[in-house]
Amino acid sequence: MARDFDEKRDFIRMCLECPMTFSRAGESPVFTAAAKDLSGGGLGFVTAEAVRLGELLEVRVAPQQAVVPPLAAEVGVVRVDALASGDYDVGVAIRRFA
Repeated sequence: MARDFDEKRDFIRMCLECPMTFSRAGESPVFTAAAKDLSGGGLGFVTAEAVRLGELLEVRVAPQQAVVPPLAAEVGVVRVDALASGDYDVGVAIRRFA
């Protein structure tokens, strides 16, 4: 399939729009989020919980469609944008699969 644009990413993003959970690495509180997109190297999600750049998280995504298998991984936060709603748009890089 030919693309008429220059893809800047190493992996194509796949839209998910499904619930997910995450925790800070090694800690017990579990937070909820809405997964937006997934690629071979990262994940985008929206959450009410503030996270910091460089922070390590453990994520679990269980898509509602069988097309995508469940994901459990350790990730590093590479982007955090505050939204007008008070939530945060977070981008993470996958460090290792659990």
